[in-house]
Amino acid sequence: MLSFPLGIIFPMLLKRKMEFFVLLVLAIALLLPRLPALDSFSTLDEPYWLSMGANFYYALGQREFQNTVYEYQPAVTTMWIVTAAMLVYYPEYRGLGQGYLEFEKGALDPFLLAHGKDPLALLYAARLIQVIIIVLLFLLLYFLLQRAISRPAAFFAVLFASFDPFFLGQSRLLDHEALLALFVMVSVLAFWIHLVQGRKAFLLVLSGVSAGLAQLTKSSAIAILLPLGVLLLMEMIRLRGAGFFKVIRDHAKVFAAWLVVLVVTYFVFWPGMWVAPARMLYQVYGNAFSYAFQGARLAVTEELQPARFSLSLGLAGIWDLISVLLWRTTLLTWLGILLGCILPFTRNRELAHPNRQIFTLLMSTAAAFLLMFGIAQGRNSPHYILSTYLALNLLAGFGWFFAVEWIAGHFMQLQVKRTQYVGLLLLIGVQFWSAVLYYPYYYTYRNPVLYAVGGHPQFPQFSYGEGLELAAQYLASLPNAADSTAIVFYSRGCFSYFYPGNTTRFKPYYVDAGHEQDLVDSVRSADYLVLYYASQGALDKYQPLLKTLSVVRPIHEVWLDDYKYVVIYQVDALPSEVYEAFLK
Repeated sequence: MLSFPLGIIFPMLLKRKMEFFVLLVLAIALLLPRLPALDSFSTLDEPYWLSMGANFYYALGQREFQNTVYEYQPAVTTMWIVTAAMLVYYPEYRGLGQGYLEFEKGALDPFLLAHGKDPLALLYAARLIQVIIIVLLFLLLYFLLQRAISRPAAFFAVLFASFDPFFLGQSRLLDHEALLALFVMVSVLAFWIHLVQGRKAFLLVLSGVSAGLAQLTKSSAIAILLPLGVLLLMEMIRLRGAGFFKVIRDHAKVFAAWLVVLVVTYFVFWPGMWVAPARMLYQVYGNAFSYAFQGARLAVTEELQPARFSLSLGLAGIWDLISVLLWRTTLLTWLGILLGCILPFTRNRELAHPNRQIFTLLMSTAAAFLLMFGIAQGRNSPHYILSTYLALNLLAGFGWFFAVEWIAGHFMQLQVKRTQYVGLLLLIGVQFWSAVLYYPYYYTYRNPVLYAVGGHPQFPQFSYGEGLELAAQYLASLPNAADSTAIVFYSRGCFSYFYPGNTTRFKPYYVDAGHEQDLVDSVRSADYLVLYYASQGALDKYQPLLKTLSVVRPIHEVWLDDYKYVVIYQVDALPSEVYEAFLK
């Protein structure tokens, strides 16, 4: 009597245990390179997000929800992460009555220090919380992919993409882009599976919620409409035999339901929308359109003027982003993308349709963000297209998986599976090692092929402040460091979190005409002058300053990956000729 149910239950339990084991292995692999040394450095924007998050947390504590807005990238998900970090590290902050501290002037850091709190500890808590969320999103991504393709293929593709050096590095920072990329990918995949696998409501809700969270992360998530539109069009073409108007009506209902979920999510998770929705939307999308089409935020342009809107439809901006992407992705990713382009031509009928669709899904997602930031007039920082990196690395992962599977099946008649898994493990190991070589930042990775052919003879990277903590640690090791003063380009966080003395900011206008005396006075007021050569060395306005200082021997330089990042001068060792040159 018991043999029949036991014969069903035991295999089910064994299957559940195996699925749990796979998820556990995947989670450990995702966490392994992301957890170490989260407090070993800071980047340019992170101190600002801590300040904005602190104001967000304070607004929640005061029930002043209208103050939970930050211009064109709502950054609401990031603000919630900082709020969670505040609750863990400094919950009483919301009730001290200090008001809203000016984030541009760095008022949070001295406030925390005055109250016995360390800004770096707060950054660590926020980064740790975000890393956990990112790992959970990767697990959700795997859950969706294994519903559409084989579990081994989904497992390999997720790991391969997660170990991309640039994505891996960015996913450790308190920033929006990694969250945005994963929210977008989860939304697009859930939407696709909903369309092709029985229209299950929970998948449509998951897609809408993810899209809403993506919009709350950054307004550029609107680019998701391109891959969704492509998916809807493909599915309507496939079902055209059911009647043209019926197919359009059915898919319009699907899109409308998805949009409703997105709007509800946007409203529920942003307290500002509860009390001042018009103001929130104007701040976000008004600033976004002003930045994209007028080249600056509303604080500069003052209003939206459609007559001034312009789009550069040339290929220069897009090519610039592609060249940076090529420089920052591995050779394995390059080759994997080429192999992934074969997926639409799969002869296996069972695989042909999903392979074509996932290829189209990933390529359209990658193209959407490339086009958006290639055309827009605002800054085109490399991390703005992190969704493109994720999509292309997933495609590369699929390309490699099916290529290795094909090779093992055609040339290894015995032990096919073992050969396949050894090959895939080797590929994952190489991809992982490519990132580890650039620990702890990872995102400073450079493609060795482009480097070998001299693609960038000068400093090729968009610098995020890496290396400044090493300069701070060097100065901290000198005598009387706590009583010294350093004037530093990119001083806040990147340097100040690791320096026990007083840190003042080297302001960009010091090198502008008419401010020569400001430059001299500021330098003379400090003990050390710290220049961030990685950025200043590439800007024309700083060349006279660097030329003047070239006759002086610095007391220390920080080099990373054969590039000079930081130069430190001892102020009392600067000859009078240097100050005379400053004043000319």
